[in-house]
Amino acid sequence: MHSRNLPGGRIEFAPHVHNARYSCPGDQSKHTDFQYIAGYEECDGHYHVARNSYPYLTLEMVIEGSGRLRINESEHLVGAGFCFCGGPGVDYEFTSSPDSNLTKYFLVFGESQSGKSAPKKFLYPGFTMPYVLVEDLVKWNEIIIAEGASQAPDAIENISALIGILVRKIAPDASGKAKQKTTDSLVIKALALIERNFKELSSLQEIADTLSVSSEHLCRVFKSSDRASPYRILIRRKMEHAYAQLKMTQLPIQEIAYSLGFTDSFHFSRAFKKRYGMPPSQVR
Repeated sequence: MHSRNLPGGRIEFAPHVHNARYSCPGDQSKHTDFQYIAGYEECDGHYHVARNSYPYLTLEMVIEGSGRLRINESEHLVGAGFCFCGGPGVDYEFTSSPDSNLTKYFLVFGESQSGKSAPKKFLYPGFTMPYVLVEDLVKWNEIIIAEGASQAPDAIENISALIGILVRKIAPDASGKAKQKTTDSLVIKALALIERNFKELSSLQEIADTLSVSSEHLCRVFKSSDRASPYRILIRRKMEHAYAQLKMTQLPIQEIAYSLGFTDSFHFSRAFKKRYGMPPSQVR
C-alpha cells in the first residue's frame, strides 16, 4: 500500500496503479475528518488488494478490463460496469487480470457521510452490482472528481448531490427519497446471509429459519426499512451472479441455472428476463 496526506490524516491507496487522479474537497492543510475521496485509477497486471476490513465505506466502479473479486465467501468475475462496496467487517480480495488490466473509479465515504442514509442505505459493505452503464459511471465520476478538485466553497454540497445521482444509477432500489431511519440489525444480518449463501438459499422461509425469526416478521422489518422483500433481494442476487457468469464465461445456461438452485430452466429464464428485460441467451 502507499499513502497520501489528505484531510483526516494519511489515507492508504493500493499499489500498481498508473495515471491516477484523486480529489478530496476541503482544506487539506487541516487534519479534520474528510467527507469524500474520489479517484480514477488504471491498474496493471499486478494489482491486488486484500483487506479483512476497512474503516470507510468504499465504492469501486470498473469501466474497463477484467479481474476477480472475492468478497466474504462469494467469488465474482469482474468486468466493465461491475460495482461493489468494501467497508467495515467485509473481507475481500480484488485483483486485475494480467491480460486485461482494470480501469476504475472509486469513492471513499468519510465517517460523517458513511453514517448518513443516502449512501449507506443502498451501498452497504458487501454490496455488488454486476452491470451498470459504463457511460453513466464515467460521466458522473468525472464531474465529481472535477468538482472535488475545484476546492470551491460549495464543492461538498455539490458532490453530495452528484453522488446521490450516481447512487441511483448503481443501486436499483435508490429512489432518492430515502427516509432518515436506522437500518435494523436484522436487515443487516439478512443481507449478509444472502450475500454469503445466495447460491444455496431458495426461499424466504429458508432465510427466516436460518435467522431464527418468522418469515412474516422478517418481511415487516425489511418493509419498515424501505427495502425490497428478502426473497426479491435473493432472486436479484442470483440473477446478478448469473449475468456475470453469462458475460464472463462460456458455461452452459443450464449449468449456471443449476448452480443457483434452479431445477427448471424455464423458471430461471423467466426470472432473468424479469430482472434484465431479456432472456439469458441474449447476453452473449
